[in-house]
Amino acid sequence: MQKILFLCLVALVVFLPYELKHGVGGRDDVYRVNQEISAQETLNESLENRNSLEQLKIEGLKGSTDSLEARSRFELNLVKPGETLVVLPGNYAIKVPSKKTAK
Repeated sequence: MQKILFLCLVALVVFLPYELKHGVGGRDDVYRVNQEISAQETLNESLENRNSLEQLKIEGLKGSTDSLEARSRFELNLVKPGETLVVLPGNYAIKVPSKKTAK
């Protein structure tokens, strides 16, 4: 009887630290979850920066019809009747009057 009790206690002493380290909710799981949380926080920070820039763009478009028109012309290549639209890389659209209206 004492041998069985001794073997059970030895098994418990060996198995318990293993479970604490490698089991569900153990140190390995906590470390992995902390790594995932830090990666997600970094991603969230970059997304918040992007969202704040987009919000500033939206506010700028709401404030002025000229900026709204320039941006829509640049992104959609919209042209008024009788004008030619020239799009340069990295710049907003530049209106160049066509030969019909340049009199």
